[in-house]
Amino acid sequence: MATVVIRIGLPPAGELETSGDGWSPADYARMSEEAQLRQNLLDLVSPYLESLPKRSARRQGDVLRVELLGSDVWSQFNHYLLLVTADVGETGIEQQLPALLPEGSKVSVVGASFQPLQKWQRQEPLTWWSGA
Repeated sequence: MATVVIRIGLPPAGELETSGDGWSPADYARMSEEAQLRQNLLDLVSPYLESLPKRSARRQGDVLRVELLGSDVWSQFNHYLLLVTADVGETGIEQQLPALLPEGSKVSVVGASFQPLQKWQRQEPLTWWSGA
């Protein structure tokens, strides 16, 4: 198995993205605009991304899992990472995806064949209140 990491950059569209003033926005109308732009992207690409693991098996490039990550900074809602786990690193997604995205979008492969080496994670749940 290999994980392909794809960077997606959409052209700035909302006022927070174009102004760069998104670290602590106070204008709920502008925040709502950014959230709607993100939802528009999800509506656009989700059917395609959801279909990838459902494709019939081929000789190579079979997609096992797809995960879309998005920035949580309001002025950077137009930046995404797509993690695609496949049997090999060549899936062809980076050539197909630009046709779905708005004009001016950039799609680039950050890495084409990452293998899991080790995993670390918290074993106990986070507790913000100890009860004492």
